[in-house]
Amino acid sequence: MSLSLTEIQRHRAELVERARAERVEVRVVLDGQSNLFWLADRGVEMVKFLAARKGLLLVAALAFAVMQPRRALRWAVRAWGLFRLFRRISRAFA
Repeated sequence: MSLSLTEIQRHRAELVERARAERVEVRVVLDGQSNLFWLADRGVEMVKFLAARKGLLLVAALAFAVMQPRRALRWAVRAWGLFRLFRRISRAFA
């Protein structure tokens, strides 16, 4: 079943127009989520900042542990549980 050149060009024009309309729809959706993307970018920047300054994180954790030892212990137990869960999940998908 051979299509003529005009039919191929017409079909191509329809596909190009559909692609343009879909790009417009995607842009509208993404523009509505710009605050979410901004928040995610800020979170990534904060993690990078803290990863580069591990000493600052250590000092903050020690100050928290000295000022509120019971709460620090509860957080440490939760963190250890999350760490173990993360390791178990990462092993399952590795």
